[in-house]
Amino acid sequence: MGKRMNKSKQRHWNSSARLRHSGASVVGALALMCSCALASDAPIAGEIGLVQAAMASYSGGKTSRCFATEFLRDVAFETDINVAQELANVEIGSENLFSFPFIIMTGEGAFYLSEAEVMNLRSYLERGGLLLASAGCSNADWDASMRRTIERLFPAQAMEKLTLDHELFHTIYDIKSLMTKKRTEGELFGVELDGRLAIVYSPEGLNDTSAAGGGCCCCGGNEVREAKRINANMLAYALMR
Repeated sequence: MGKRMNKSKQRHWNSSARLRHSGASVVGALALMCSCALASDAPIAGEIGLVQAAMASYSGGKTSRCFATEFLRDVAFETDINVAQELANVEIGSENLFSFPFIIMTGEGAFYLSEAEVMNLRSYLERGGLLLASAGCSNADWDASMRRTIERLFPAQAMEKLTLDHELFHTIYDIKSLMTKKRTEGELFGVELDGRLAIVYSPEGLNDTSAAGGGCCCCGGNEVREAKRINANMLAYALMR
């Protein structure tokens, strides 16, 4: 069984990774034969064939450094994907957004995207990009702001709760629980466009803060324990679709 993921000269993320993990689904392996193109004239980030994920800044420079990148090493280990081991930085309103198949928005506190940021992000998602929105340290103000942002992005498209039989949970690892640090069952929500996930939202948070280093601490939050593996699966899903 094989999966092949890559990013070609023609700005496609094609099938180019062979999974080593025995739990990977056959459905996922077949789905990876597809390619995903973003803007046809978007610049490519980094070397040809290198898959690069990005951390987004938004609303006047808001972002977070407390998001662990160990999931990138897991993807490289479990597959043959040539994945950059650090997250790039990209502004939500920038044309460079279209260089990345997978971007992350996280942080704490209230925020509000400009109309230009909303339009650019909507275009990115409609053209095949995947956004992970993760409430930093389960922050309630950020959660409320993100929910309003998603409504602005797709007012006619409701978020749906993702169940564990969704292919997102079975691309590299088989995720069997969304248990949080406080031993409650977490939730992930998604927005689908044309039969694929465009947004994955975690109100508890998938930051894996304890592994982020740099003095990061989610002391009062309730993050999902399997965050690292879920994030690895999400990057694989972004390349599949």
